[in-house]
Amino acid sequence: MIGLLKKDLLILRRVYMKNFFLVLALYTVLGIALQMTSFFTLMSWMYGFYVMSLFSVDNTCRWDFYAATLPVSRKTVVSAKFLLLGLCIAAGFVYSLVTAPVAYLLIGEPIAESILASLLVTLILIVYFAVTIPLTYAFGPDKARSAMLLLLGLAGGCILAAASLGDGGGAVLMVLFGWMETSPVPGFSIITAATAVLCLVCWLVSCRIYERKEF
Repeated sequence: MIGLLKKDLLILRRVYMKNFFLVLALYTVLGIALQMTSFFTLMSWMYGFYVMSLFSVDNTCRWDFYAATLPVSRKTVVSAKFLLLGLCIAAGFVYSLVTAPVAYLLIGEPIAESILASLLVTLILIVYFAVTIPLTYAFGPDKARSAMLLLLGLAGGCILAAASLGDGGGAVLMVLFGWMETSPVPGFSIITAATAVLCLVCWLVSCRIYERKEF
């Protein structure tokens, strides 16, 4: 597992090191200059895409053929990708925590609200990338990206349709959002638990797909 993580980290360092510092500085400057604290939560998004780009690198150099000869199980290969994804998104979340006082000084946004907003964005990104991984193993990086765009479109359409129902689905959405505002701790606890379960399911599905692949 450690060797697999080192391999991916070395690729990230070689390919994205300059981009990493450039994006970090750019988003920080834009967030301060434009007083848009949403830039402080985008690092997790970028770091997640760095990890997903490793699948394209692996396909280009036919890494899976070589990995099949290593004394590691295919489940370990999949687990390393999920672990690296978690570490990178966690790094982005830490960055948003560090910049929470900056958001307070810029626009007076309470630090607690900044932390909760960052946590919600982080959980959404974890779900997004966790679902993308099994799709990538099944269809390849390019088709997986298209599939995720389709899923996002369907999800957005369902939310808009529910919101337009007035006293029906719209009222349910208002109740849910209101409950999240008044009781953030139980709300975020449920969302976090649901995210963990979904990640476990995506990991199991990814392991199943990868174990059945022929190289």
